[in-house]
Amino acid sequence: MSQRALPLACAIALGLSSLASQAVLADGSPAQQRAEAAAGKLDISKFLKPRSDAHSQNFQFGGTSVHQFTIKEAGRYEIDGNANFDVSDPYTLDASLEDEQGAIIATGTGDRASDGLNMNVELEPGVYKLRVRADKLGAGKSGGNTYEVNVAGLSESGEKLSAEESGIETGDGLVFLDTDGDGRRTAFVDADDEVATIKPATVAAAEQAAREQKAAETGNAAAEGSATAGEAVASTATGTAEAATSASATTASATTAAATGSAAVTESEAEPDRRFDEIVTDVRIREKGEVMTFDVSDRGTVTIDSETFPGSEGTYKLQMRLLDENGNTVASDKGEGFEGDFHLETVLEPGRYTVWVSGQKFGTAMEGVNNYTVRVRQLDVK
Repeated sequence: MSQRALPLACAIALGLSSLASQAVLADGSPAQQRAEAAAGKLDISKFLKPRSDAHSQNFQFGGTSVHQFTIKEAGRYEIDGNANFDVSDPYTLDASLEDEQGAIIATGTGDRASDGLNMNVELEPGVYKLRVRADKLGAGKSGGNTYEVNVAGLSESGEKLSAEESGIETGDGLVFLDTDGDGRRTAFVDADDEVATIKPATVAAAEQAAREQKAAETGNAAAEGSATAGEAVASTATGTAEAATSASATTASATTAAATGSAAVTESEAEPDRRFDEIVTDVRIREKGEVMTFDVSDRGTVTIDSETFPGSEGTYKLQMRLLDENGNTVASDKGEGFEGDFHLETVLEPGRYTVWVSGQKFGTAMEGVNNYTVRVRQLDVK
């Protein structure tokens, strides 16, 4: 695997201010609890295939899923939904396309007999959501259980254009995801030469607590300013010139205080930490070799786990080795017995590390899962 980092525009900063790094959270604090709860969540369907506007993540049959995408140029577009190659049972896809106002502008259906869903629609620039209800005979019980959505522009002659020609974001490479809508950042590493830096969970919790405190202080300052201004205006109603002058000065002061607080929050958010709460990649079950490289900026406890869809236990066995910059093995783990996943927890020094894996699958390609997710997190700073 190449050790070349991303270009400067996508570089992952190794540093963090010493104040944030040394922040200490009280055990059981709300911010700490939220960070720990969020860190324990993982929707595998989001990571078995990196999401972009042009290509959705892998969605599971047996429910309704939404793929959101942005159109930059007006024109005709093709939207298709296809079951992955290991889906052998009959299935149906019922879709509706919504505009930014939530109005349904097109619908479509597809099944195994028609080779999936296919919609051709004229679209103006804007944000759209494709809502798909997917059902499969025996969903989640045997064979594959996922499908994907693809969006592409069409030429005047009806030929499918590339994502670049369509002006649709492909998401190739390092994909940034806010997986839970709470500001937590995930890096999906999808190329051999990409390197992301992991952020300790304790640092993330300290930053979140600081943001919440700052927002509370700003809100209180604005509220106090408004109350003071209101009192001054009431005093002005008595007809005294001095009260009017005081009200004007107080209102200006309150406005300045609110603006200063807002500016402080904006300035704080203008330079975000470029590290990630978790780093993930998609790996084929039988793959053998280096699959991910990541950086550690602070000494601490790092976990590396393999995970896949529930119900696949006993159908595969995985092993991994963690290599340092010199190619030396610093830690390793492997699945045992019925539990085929590896779960490594070790203390790492600052530096660059590479994950090497080897997998074994029992049965045919049509049985069980054919890929899994490798997930890297840092729990603390030591």
